Amino acid sequence: MKLLLIGLDGVRIDLALPAVMDRVPGFAEPDHPADPRFAAEPVPAAQSPSAPAAEPAVDADPAAEPPSDPVAEPATAPTAPADPLAPTLARLVDGGAILPVWMTPPTDSGPGWASLLTGTTHEQNNVWWNEFVGHRLARTPDLLSQVFFADPAARTFAASTWDALVSATSAGPVIHQRVDQQIGGQHQLFAATDFSRGCRSADQQVRTRAAWTLNHEGPDAAFVYFEGVDEAGHAHGSTGEEYRQAIRDVDEHTRYLVKAVSERYEQLGEEWLIAVVTDHGHKDEGGHGEDEVQVRRSFLALHAVGPDGAAERLRKQVADRSVLRSEHVTPLLLELIGVRPGRWEAGHEVGQLRDVPSVGPTRDLRYEW
Repeated sequence: MKLLLIGLDGVRIDLALPAVMDRVPGFAEPDHPADPRFAAEPVPAAQSPSAPAAEPAVDADPAAEPPSDPVAEPATAPTAPADPLAPTLARLVDGGAILPVWMTPPTDSGPGWASLLTGTTHEQNNVWWNEFVGHRLARTPDLLSQVFFADPAARTFAASTWDALVSATSAGPVIHQRVDQQIGGQHQLFAATDFSRGCRSADQQVRTRAAWTLNHEGPDAAFVYFEGVDEAGHAHGSTGEEYRQAIRDVDEHTRYLVKAVSERYEQLGEEWLIAVVTDHGHKDEGGHGEDEVQVRRSFLALHAVGPDGAAERLRKQVADRSVLRSEHVTPLLLELIGVRPGRWEAGHEVGQLRDVPSVGPTRDLRYEW
């Protein structure tokens, strides 16, 4: 089974697919506490959940029926599941599965994608901010590289609007370069260059390149990243039409990629696992980085493109995974497509650099050469 992982930066699942919030209890609260260093600013007393509730009106009758207002009720009702903000994502979930993913602060994009794409914690990859200073990404290979290490014949592809994920001249990159494989066309990396309309034009450029490569070359494992929603969240907040339209845009980009690999199953019989994930949400006013629930809340949508019964098999495979953390995503995806990491029973701590002490020889003749 081949893999297509789509990264949608900064998407709030409660806005993109509100129906899943009630359907999946794991989306309600984080499954683990945040480091106090990355706590959000205190909520003003007037907005604090612990603030005293307002006194009810003296003439209120709890038993009274609410006034009938057939016009006002639809206006305040949530978006109907039949008309979601992200119809492609909704179709993927309806025909597959969705799992809550709780990000560990800091909830910046660098730490988030480093954890999601390598299957490691911040402490393991040492990515804490978007500058990537002091990162250990060389020791924490990305998802595509882990596929290659499992089978060196594997062909891999990554395309990204953010250069830090794929470009050797960036602060990262998270995706290993593997230059020898690039030379032979076995490992392809593409970073957007058209920012004439910001991330909107860059995302479209990524979509065009990725859809063609997926459809005509069918790499064994691929990662495609879109940044438009995060850009809109920072510029306009997450409650306005600009943010909602950005979700619609990346959902349409996702449809192109799903169509590209679906045609390969239709024409060639290739089975694909499609996965969609985000690295963080956005505060109402925009921004992220701390431990707010709407910022830490992520998701992993899964959809199998294959013969009848593929969706049911996928659901059974993840039935015992109620909630994930960011470092769980890559190991789960590798397991689902049949990749098993290599193992070396070395008998020592692999990778540790230790110098001999300057104490001279022991004069034990067994070691005198």
